[in-house]
Amino acid sequence: MARGLPSAASLARFCQKLNRLKPLEESSMETSLRRCLSTLDLTLLGVGGMVGSGLYVLTGTVAKDMAGPAVLLSFGLAAVASLLAALCYAEFGARVPRTGSAYLFTYVSMGEVWAFLIGWNVLLEYLIGGAAVARAWSGYLDAIFSHRIRNLTESQVGVWHVPFLAQYPDFLAAGILLVASAFVSCGARVSSWLNHTFSAISLIVILFIIILGFILAHPQNWSAKEGGFAPFGFSGIMAGTATCFYAFVGFDVIAASSEEAQNPRRAVPIAIAISLGLAAGAYILVSTVLTLMVPWHSLDPDSALADAFYRRGYNWAGFIVAAGSICAMNTVLLSNLFSLPRIVYAMAADGLFFQVFAHVHPRTQPPGPGGSSATAPARHFPDPLGAPDSSPEHPPQYLPHAETELPDVDALCHLAPDWTCCVFRLWHQAQQTEPAGATTGADYHHTLCGIPQRQ
Repeated sequence: MARGLPSAASLARFCQKLNRLKPLEESSMETSLRRCLSTLDLTLLGVGGMVGSGLYVLTGTVAKDMAGPAVLLSFGLAAVASLLAALCYAEFGARVPRTGSAYLFTYVSMGEVWAFLIGWNVLLEYLIGGAAVARAWSGYLDAIFSHRIRNLTESQVGVWHVPFLAQYPDFLAAGILLVASAFVSCGARVSSWLNHTFSAISLIVILFIIILGFILAHPQNWSAKEGGFAPFGFSGIMAGTATCFYAFVGFDVIAASSEEAQNPRRAVPIAIAISLGLAAGAYILVSTVLTLMVPWHSLDPDSALADAFYRRGYNWAGFIVAAGSICAMNTVLLSNLFSLPRIVYAMAADGLFFQVFAHVHPRTQPPGPGGSSATAPARHFPDPLGAPDSSPEHPPQYLPHAETELPDVDALCHLAPDWTCCVFRLWHQAQQTEPAGATTGADYHHTLCGIPQRQ
């Protein structure tokens, strides 16, 4: 072996540490969170996460620039592709009814290092998604008032010329996020009730759009005179499908809420299936009536539905569409903010995030800083040699926060030094000549989350 290179056995042990799996617990119904969400609650959470501002913006954009009237086929194909992913979520959600969504599923099936990366990607998704929806909400409200809010902010604060930043600070968007976060922090029941209200209004508005749209439909808008049904061909339909797939990514909020479901093994699969079906039906029917009301090449990509009613002489219907758009954006914002603390809680309870976030408020019971520590008995790891978790000789090793209160920076403090320690340990072992079959005594090491494990 070349001097300075780690041995194959050392590399194998190192990879084993990074790829250890989270075990499936037997009593998965025990949780520190309150199981108060019914199948209807989960279904409306999923509908609220999928049927958002994309219904009012994405349909017009795809129809005009990518697929034409064949946008309904694009949404249909995207719904089928989303169904395949939703079936995976439904199976995992029924087998592992814990909060964490894609992060937890990756931890159970692939390993710790991949769950660490997926978890941070999911956090980034919710952060950017929530900010984008709040920004869209602010811009929509500002447009209703003839951009007076933007003009006032620019006159008082000034215009910024900083790359990758907006021209002015959007205080309205920040206020919207704070108000929504306050409602989410009141607990799952309050968030669910608020989501019920906005989702019901949004679904009523969608039903109104579909009925009035079919009444105002002109089938000649799909004729060859207007370019035909699929003016961009099969490639346009597939390009639209790739864009329309973004409209169905909100069903993961159901999996993230499974630890608060009353009967997750039954409610999660049913809620995912129903919510995906409702969202697919809404997108397909709305895109159908939109391209039947006005020619597809004359759509306004920014506000296609409202503009279509305005052009047909139904100005009052445009105000109803605007109200539905605002309610839809509220449901998407609540969905993002509802899932975000639960992903953080799951990562913190596993030691991959700040320990202070592995707590549940004693009264409202939303995950977040403060409150009682998460004592879910199943958040432990098996012995790396594959010893049974429940045997007397190998008792389960619980995470540090389940036994004592550690400083909230303890998890982060282990990240950098543990990697450095592993590198130096591998280099040191490579320098030593070990006889074949030699064994060492009890050797303890750390992993990514800083938990002592015995080799």
